[in-house]
Amino acid sequence: MTYKLHKELVSAAKSENLDYRLGAIHALVYKLPDKNREMLELLIRHLVQVCSHSRENLMTPSNMAVVFGPTLMRAQEDTVAAMMNIKFQNIVVEILIEHFDKVWQFPRLSP
Repeated sequence: MTYKLHKELVSAAKSENLDYRLGAIHALVYKLPDKNREMLELLIRHLVQVCSHSRENLMTPSNMAVVFGPTLMRAQEDTVAAMMNIKFQNIVVEILIEHFDKVWQFPRLSP
């Protein structure tokens, strides 16, 4: 995730409307540079797989978001406002995990 899109992603996560949140996050993922988006897809795909075993490992999408949200969505500056947004950073990551198929629904073209 880039610092450039951080504010927009947090803003999307603050919406009460789940459909809007999902649509906005989907659109913002596709604004990421290609390499960033490809790496994010690989990572989130792996986290989805780990979460599929949550009965054994207790790593639900929410728990994964707590672990990976602050790393993937780190604010550029450590401020009180940034600390207040950690919850929304986690929401973004949770949405990416829970709605992986919808976020990456477009077929990728082979190089």
